Amino acid sequence: MIRANLELVDSSVEHVLAYARDRIINGEYAPGTKLLPKVLAEECGTSLIPVREAMRVLEADGLVTFIHNRGAWVSPISISDLNDLYSVRIPLEMDAVESAVDLTSADIKKLRMILDRADEAMASGDKASVVRLNKDFHFTIYLHSKSPWRMRLIEMLWSHAERYQRLSLNFRKDPADMEHNAIVDALAANDNHGAAKALGLHLQSTVELLNESFRKSNFSATKSIVD
Repeated sequence: MIRANLELVDSSVEHVLAYARDRIINGEYAPGTKLLPKVLAEECGTSLIPVREAMRVLEADGLVTFIHNRGAWVSPISISDLNDLYSVRIPLEMDAVESAVDLTSADIKKLRMILDRADEAMASGDKASVVRLNKDFHFTIYLHSKSPWRMRLIEMLWSHAERYQRLSLNFRKDPADMEHNAIVDALAANDNHGAAKALGLHLQSTVELLNESFRKSNFSATKSIVD
């Protein structure tokens, strides 16, 4: 009975975690918004225990910030955070591509299929699917680097970066087709160095796109959670 109850709690935590993470990434829970555990528990149909556990995971991912005596808040985003985050992501993920081994023709076919599905999702306005497929694309490659520690670091950074990826789709006309295809073409030619370089250019273009968009809108930072 105890084991069954623990499994139920674990399942509830995963449910709350997925629910809250999706809404933070898609902007429904905007940066600087206070998260109310009771409301979240009601929305997810759970008790407060899995909600608190899920919030701690989101805090570790950088998506939620706890303030003493003030509760949990959706972490802000900012130009400085964007640039800092990607300055770490770019060399780490380029190294993963450079180190990728044992990519087969089936893997290349899978990557192209993911890009086709991302095109369809973008055309239909399904940005949530574009973000999910983008992760599928990148991680299909990164997993071939055969480095568990590198993957842990990439996964941690990715959780926070998805908010910026989702935001960039508001300014893109396509899901970075040419940039992604350049990566696949290089991998198909067994040119890992070229693929890594193409990835670096792709990630840097996202940074530049968002920096330019933020400047045009006089964006400096989102609502402060300490006002």
